Amino acid sequence: MRRAFWLLLLGGVVFQGGTVWAEVKLGYIDSEALREKLPEFKAAKVQLDRLRQQYDNEATDRQAKLMKLKEDFRKQELLLSEARKTELQAQFEEQERQLQEFTQRTYGPDGELMKKNAELSAPIFEKINTALQELAKEDGYDFIFDVAVPNSPVVYAPERYDLTEKLLERLKEEEKPKQEGVR
Repeated sequence: MRRAFWLLLLGGVVFQGGTVWAEVKLGYIDSEALREKLPEFKAAKVQLDRLRQQYDNEATDRQAKLMKLKEDFRKQELLLSEARKTELQAQFEEQERQLQEFTQRTYGPDGELMKKNAELSAPIFEKINTALQELAKEDGYDFIFDVAVPNSPVVYAPERYDLTEKLLERLKEEEKPKQEGVR
């Protein structure tokens, strides 16, 4: 009797679950494709690349000065007094510390490049999310996944569920009135 009750309960959940899942509407986007195709992302990338190049040049300059100081020290080491050696060693260590701080401050996880990337990307992501929410409401989607996210729960999905191009079209449509107002 108890076993029959559990079987009936399990069967009810399975059949009820089947009807619920039949009503769920799913879709997905590929945020990497959005990054490649949206002009805003391309412009942000150009700005970031310029800033990264400036930082790279500054880091290279600092590195070169550090290496020159080290080389000068090595060449003159035998002629220097102990006090001068200690002084030059301290200078070298200080410049090395400054280079490490610069590297961390600019390239680190909370560095200036990451902050600038977040600053440039935030309005673009906000625009995408707004358009995505409108698309989901209008077309009745319950869930929209991003397949480009690392460890995405989507392993396979037919192309007919891909909303990337539809989202791109919506974003272009929203951009047209802004461009016409500028002309």
